[in-house]
Parts: sequence; structure tokens; C-alpha cells
Amino acid sequence: MIIFKVIISGISMSFIFGLSFLFTKNALDYTSPMNFIAIRFSIASFFMLTLLSLKLIRFQKKNYFKLLIVALFQPILYFLFETSGLVFVPSSEAGILIASIPIFITFLTPFVLKEKIKKINFLFVFTSFFGVVIIIGFNSLKGNIKGDLLILGAVFSAVFYNFTSRKFSKEFEPIEITSFMMFTGAIFFNILAFLRKELDYTALTNTHVLISAVYLGILSSSIAFFLVNYMLSKVSPAQSSIFANLTTVISVFAGAIFRNEQISFNHIIGMILIILGVWGVNYYNYRFSKEK
Repeated sequence: MIIFKVIISGISMSFIFGLSFLFTKNALDYTSPMNFIAIRFSIASFFMLTLLSLKLIRFQKKNYFKLLIVALFQPILYFLFETSGLVFVPSSEAGILIASIPIFITFLTPFVLKEKIKKINFLFVFTSFFGVVIIIGFNSLKGNIKGDLLILGAVFSAVFYNFTSRKFSKEFEPIEITSFMMFTGAIFFNILAFLRKELDYTALTNTHVLISAVYLGILSSSIAFFLVNYMLSKVSPAQSSIFANLTTVISVFAGAIFRNEQISFNHIIGMILIILGVWGVNYYNYRFSKEK
């Protein structure tokens, strides 16, 4: 039963993240990236506080400051590196590098978390990665060293977020980890945007910014990260992280439906490889758990 909940959570998370690119593009036509990130996490925090005030979620007396290491990696370092890196490299190149997150997680999990990884996992992780590369295109790699290093900073921030969330899942509930991430992100990015003289909540008077901020704040931040933290509390990061590549599949379909973008033969082959990779990792992990 747990594996099916994880799969449903992974697909739902991928669907939410996959559509987030459309909303982000719409918003950034009218406001700066740092201001939008600040607004996004403010809305996410307000959403969490609303759930708390309505007693739909509850917190116990715990030392939540332990979770600072989780929030440091995600959202703080991840968004700082990603936002800075996108100044120097196109989003397509960043997408290829971000798709390598499951690869690093799979290789490092046995060393960091001491969790066994089936060898066949590596085959399916690379299969999914090459699916992303085929969709985005090999010629997307422009070779800007500074930009690539910044995006790799985001990659490793995501990797160690997965590890730290997994570690603290034994002590904290997924909703507790998610809420702390949202509160920390809101405080940090509002201060940063203010110091950079970019903080401007009047941007919300623009319908495009408002709709995008609500979607990204409530769905992409609060709900999607809750689903990620839930998966990390149930299965290894090597298994849960592979779902992230499904966002590329969702993005292709979203582009075709909402922006009239063409789906090419490369897209079809790439999507098949991504789905095959996700299926393989989860199928063989399920078999492995049944054998144990």
C-alpha cells in the first residue's frame, strides 16, 4: 500500500512542478525573479498558517531549529543557485543539469544514508536522464562554466535536501518539515529582496503575477514539497527523486496544450525513456522490498 501512495504522490508532485514553468514564465514578464520568489514563499507561509489556525494541521513541541539544515539546502541555497545560474545559461541547459539530481542521489545514497541500492536502479536512472536530454536537445549545452557551476550548486543543494529530509523524517512529520521550509524561505527571501531593493508586493495587482504566485505558493511550494517530504519519509531518495524527471513530460504536454508548441518525434522517444526509467526504479524497488 505504501508504494502505491508513494507513486501517486510522485506523479502528483511531477504534475504540479511540470505546470509551474508556465506560471513562472508568465509572472517574470512583470516582476523580478527575487521579488517573485519572496512573494511565492510568503503566500506559502500564509497558507500553512491558515491550516494551522483552522487546526487542520498541528505541531508538537519539538526542536524545530534542527530543520534549519533542511531549509538551508531547500529552498534557500537551491533557489539562490538556480536563479543566479539562469542568468548565464538558458533554461534548457539548466534543465539537463537539474535532471542529473537522481543520478547523484543514487550514487551517493549508499555512502551518505547507508541504504542499499539495487544495481539495476542505475540503468533506469540513466535511462530517465537520457530521456530528458533527448527532449531538451544535446545542442542546448552552451558550456558557460560559471553558469554551469551555479546550476550544479542547485543540483547538490537538492541532493542534500533529499538526504537531510530523509534523515529528519524519523523525528519530524512531513507537514512539519514542509512548514518550516516555507517559513524559513519566506523570511530569508523577503529580507534578501528588501536588501536588493526589489521587494514590491504591488506586483500582485497584476493578474498574471497574482495567479502565478498563488499557484506556486500553494501548489508548487506547500503541497508539492509536502508530497516530496512524504515520499522521503517512506522510501529512499534514490526511489523518490526519479519522479522529478516526469516534470519534463508534463512540461511538454503543457506546452503543447497551452502554448501550441509542437510535440516532435524526439519528444515522444524522450518521454518513453523517462517513463520507462521511473517505472523501472519503482518496480524493482518494490520487488526488492517484497523479497526482504
